[in-house]
Amino acid sequence: MKIKLIALAVSAMTMSGAWAHGYLMDPPSRAYQCKVGNNQQCGNVTWEPQSVEQKSGFPDSALPRDGELASAGIPGFSQLNRQSADAWAKTSIKAGKQAFTWHHTAPHKTTNWRYYITKQDWNPNAPLTRDAFEKRPFCVIDGNGQAPAVEASHECNVPARTGYQAIYSVWEIADTANSFYQVADVLFDGKNTTPVNPSDTWTNVLDGQIYGKDLRAGDKVKLRFFSPNAETLSFATTLTITDELTDKNRWAKALAAAVNEKGKPWGLRAGMKDAQGNVEPVFGANRIYIASTSPAATRELKTIAISYEEATTSVSEQIDVSNLTSTAVKNGVSTLSFDLWTAGKVSVEAKVYDPIGTVKGYTKLTVTNADQRVSFDLEGVSAKEPYMLSIIATNDKGEPIQPEPQLVTLHAAAAEAETPATGVVKYDEIFPNNKSDYKSGTRVLQTKNGKVYQCKPFPYSGYCSQWSVHATQFEPGIGTSWQLAWIEE
Repeated sequence: MKIKLIALAVSAMTMSGAWAHGYLMDPPSRAYQCKVGNNQQCGNVTWEPQSVEQKSGFPDSALPRDGELASAGIPGFSQLNRQSADAWAKTSIKAGKQAFTWHHTAPHKTTNWRYYITKQDWNPNAPLTRDAFEKRPFCVIDGNGQAPAVEASHECNVPARTGYQAIYSVWEIADTANSFYQVADVLFDGKNTTPVNPSDTWTNVLDGQIYGKDLRAGDKVKLRFFSPNAETLSFATTLTITDELTDKNRWAKALAAAVNEKGKPWGLRAGMKDAQGNVEPVFGANRIYIASTSPAATRELKTIAISYEEATTSVSEQIDVSNLTSTAVKNGVSTLSFDLWTAGKVSVEAKVYDPIGTVKGYTKLTVTNADQRVSFDLEGVSAKEPYMLSIIATNDKGEPIQPEPQLVTLHAAAAEAETPATGVVKYDEIFPNNKSDYKSGTRVLQTKNGKVYQCKPFPYSGYCSQWSVHATQFEPGIGTSWQLAWIEE
């Protein structure tokens, strides 16, 4: 096995800001709602709600730009900038003391967390700008330059508002120039409060909304009801999509009407409430309201959720991407290669993103029944950063086929053999390159901390090759169970 050499100075590398990620979990941010499936058509942020990062300084600095506040100006997250009154799932909230909880996937020294709220008269159908928000944050939590817990809750006094509002939460990092930005879509709907209109009988509203994604004729959409402890199956309502109902705004109204027809004995009503307290189905997002006089089983309900049974599509084309390799980074350039196999004719677009969503490499090709090697250059890259390969293929009908994104870990050029012996580290691979070859005694370099780890002998050596983007427990020096597989050198 060829031994590579690298100067010990690598061990002095520290975790950069790119590893200090997090998102607003409660009330759930727009990005987190994408992750859990309550928001649709979100793009790459579905897998990376923790990565909405940009330079610090809001609202006085130029970044993030107006119109790009939700995405923090990251091109790969631009879908978050879509703004209308019914574009996003909303969370019920009240004025007064509320808890805000951040989930830090990699805690980092913190300056503060700040919370801004839209003005009462903001326009929810216009792009989000600084002018839509109050100039001063309604809550500031000092981070004292310390790393927070994985989950940190802040008690804040929320200003009085009515209707749909947006809260802009900023996590400012202490030892980098960046912050993380999260928009939360909230609804001041008077839930569990005395109605302003005495004739209003619909005094409570369930969490969640009747809304989702565009569907195809033949698909089915199902509204599900949950109490705090279980799903209430008898309340479930299913709608079969026709040619006239494929648009998400249309089927949402039709499903609300179906709930009202089926649910008359239940004492609940689907739609949106007007100033007179009437609840009627509308195009776009609809809510579920219940009355204080509703049956006990109805009053126990807390949440609704949408699920889909999608008809088999006519897409017959297939794509497979495997055997990802890259050349050593030299002067900020590396060549990425992978095996591409397709069934049928497809147009393939491949992009490589850095941790803040900047495209570092791009290629596009049209192939028919391909079985070939594809290569393209990455520019402005480093062996110290992780990257993500995203591939989208489309057939002649414009129907997408999208394999899972793949992590790209680059490696530095090996040092020359003449490197002085002082402070030289030997390793066989840079993790996770060629992970299927890892066996007892294999030494790998972990670029996240600059350390070298040796794979343990049998029977533990089998854990060494068990790693993926979504299963990192055995990642050397990082995963929750890495010590079962590795020995730190």
